[in-house]
Amino acid sequence: MRWSPTGWSAEITGGDTTYMGVVELWSDKGEALVGDESGRLVPAVKLPGFKQLVENHRVVSVLPANPGWSVRTERSGLFEPFTTPIAAWVMDGEGCFWPVIGVSEPEDGGPHRPNPEGEYTLRPHLSSGHKIVPPKD
Repeated sequence: MRWSPTGWSAEITGGDTTYMGVVELWSDKGEALVGDESGRLVPAVKLPGFKQLVENHRVVSVLPANPGWSVRTERSGLFEPFTTPIAAWVMDGEGCFWPVIGVSEPEDGGPHRPNPEGEYTLRPHLSSGHKIVPPKD
């Protein structure tokens, strides 16, 4: 699931690639505004390859996590289990909180998980199969 400040993204196709452009805000006319290649906000419908608007999680708030909180996973197929610290919490438009952890981009088609070389991207973690572990006193 994707995240955006409005709860919406624009599905855009370019050649063989489809990507999601985050709807940053709505214009006074009610148009979904997405950043273009130059960094300007433009109506999504005017972008080449625009297909449709897609509903996402809406970010309402982001809070830093107290030290000690972590996410722990079990072995999943070929993928080793891991435990990683929670950096922050994201609250969505429905009042649910999601942990933000440091993960690598999955190059092998597997799930997002910590990178042994230490290269991370912070992102909300949505898997319900993983456990959130509180700090130990």
